[in-house]
Amino acid sequence: MPKKYYLLFSTIILIGIGLGILYLEFWRDAGVGLPEDVTMTTAYGEEYSFDNLEPKVRIIEFFYAKCPDICPLTTQRMMHLKQMFEDEGVFGDQVEFISITIDPDNDTEEELQKYMQRYGIEKSDSWVFLRGTLEDTRKLAEPFRFQFDDRGTDFIVHTSYSYLLDENNELIEKIPMGEAFDKERVFNRIMRMVQ
Repeated sequence: MPKKYYLLFSTIILIGIGLGILYLEFWRDAGVGLPEDVTMTTAYGEEYSFDNLEPKVRIIEFFYAKCPDICPLTTQRMMHLKQMFEDEGVFGDQVEFISITIDPDNDTEEELQKYMQRYGIEKSDSWVFLRGTLEDTRKLAEPFRFQFDDRGTDFIVHTSYSYLLDENNELIEKIPMGEAFDKERVFNRIMRMVQ
């Protein structure tokens, strides 16, 4: 077979791989958003409904309070990010955070409050910590393909992404959790959206 056919075949394979990667990273997530038919409670026992949320840019974090590594580091970086948005005057009015426990049986209201206090997070409508039934938690996690599994130990295996949503509550970016959570890059991305 002549070299030009090998080159053509190789090019077609590379284009196919590239399109597959684009699909997995971008197109597959197009239109993914928050389900509106879920109601949870905040760390302070107040009802929180996902129906008719105000148009704001949001970061959704799934976590659990006993997580030994990736969850607390992500929460800490979000705390710094919150301060950066407050300095710009956009936190609350244009940007808010939602943290949802994936361990509602153990993360009681009291445990969520302790978790918030550990990171200096005060009660606010602009960063809510939520708990609900396991069924509702899975209903919120499923559109984002966030998976979690309690295997009967103190550790819950879970996906390591948080999610950036636009004003229409549609996913625009998956944000790696833990060490890979680049707060400066996330800050710049969101500031371009709200200005």
